[in-house]
Amino acid sequence: MGNWDDDSNEEHGGLSEIEQMQLDAVLLERAYSNAWRVLSGQTTFDMMMQSQFDKGVELIMPYDPKHGPKKEELENMIAYYIETEEYEKCAVLNEMLIEKYGR
Repeated sequence: MGNWDDDSNEEHGGLSEIEQMQLDAVLLERAYSNAWRVLSGQTTFDMMMQSQFDKGVELIMPYDPKHGPKKEELENMIAYYIETEEYEKCAVLNEMLIEKYGR
């Protein structure tokens, strides 16, 4: 009798499907948290990049920091923060969305 999830593990670099989903959720949370800190003015991308480099950690962002977030990327962040019930962040991001892309 073979191991039923051998193929699944190979597809995800040795992670089970559940482990991959958990990792994806952590990476998404980290990316949105980083983006929020930059967009809300708590830090700059360059400062965050240096801090992460000093710690030996990769910096994850959900958008290209050179160009800022696209409309869809802001909408995805808003949807994420609605799901996590962080409505203050939603309001600020929605203002940015309207300011940059209109209604």
